[in-house]
Amino acid sequence: MDSNLTDKVAVISGASHGLGQAIAQDLASRGVHVVLIARGEERLRQTADAIRANGGAANPIPCDVSDAAQVQAAASEIERRFSAVDILINNAGIPAPRSFSETQISDWDSVIGVNLSGVFYLTRALWDCLIRADSATVINISGTAGTRGGGSPAYGSAKFGLTGLNHAIALAGVDHNIRSTILYPGGMDTGWRGAPIGEMPRSESMDPAEVARFIAQLAASPPEFVVNEAVLNPLNQPYM
Repeated sequence: MDSNLTDKVAVISGASHGLGQAIAQDLASRGVHVVLIARGEERLRQTADAIRANGGAANPIPCDVSDAAQVQAAASEIERRFSAVDILINNAGIPAPRSFSETQISDWDSVIGVNLSGVFYLTRALWDCLIRADSATVINISGTAGTRGGGSPAYGSAKFGLTGLNHAIALAGVDHNIRSTILYPGGMDTGWRGAPIGEMPRSESMDPAEVARFIAQLAASPPEFVVNEAVLNPLNQPYM
């Protein structure tokens, strides 16, 4: 276990699969009590059961982060159970149509709702819990679309907006010892957009377990400084 993280409380959105699931599993293995948030109740329960089977502590809370009322209800449950939250990882995200002409109003609303508004809803709802921790860490998972954009108007706009939101969270957190980091990961082997898992070499698609390990290191870093942002790419993409 990581002595810097043992007995901490972490809330992770999008925790039922992919990177969120890997983050939850890694943090739990380090002695963190993980609170798992996602829309898919069955996969969320399975993830929590697997963590517990390995000796970890996990609480699943089904929640759609794009629904402010659901987020507030989840936050109230977390506050009753733990009072303070040491780590918040805003990871929930959904894909969008790739082109401008394919993007419908409903696509825009859904993607902005989950990928951007959901981050604000959850962080704002847990703000008092983060303050009570006295030295909390917020990590916002963006993507390389947040640094270079792309053809998808909804996805790119959400990720660019997340950069601005991360800055606002960091500034608001200064007086409360709350650090906020934005992470821009490139291609990961998570099955995003239905891609086959385990077929691409690691030089072309990062292992989510290794990205999760890096995120744990961020959460355990000394409180004297903050990593404002970090870009992670597979080895064959060494620059943006």
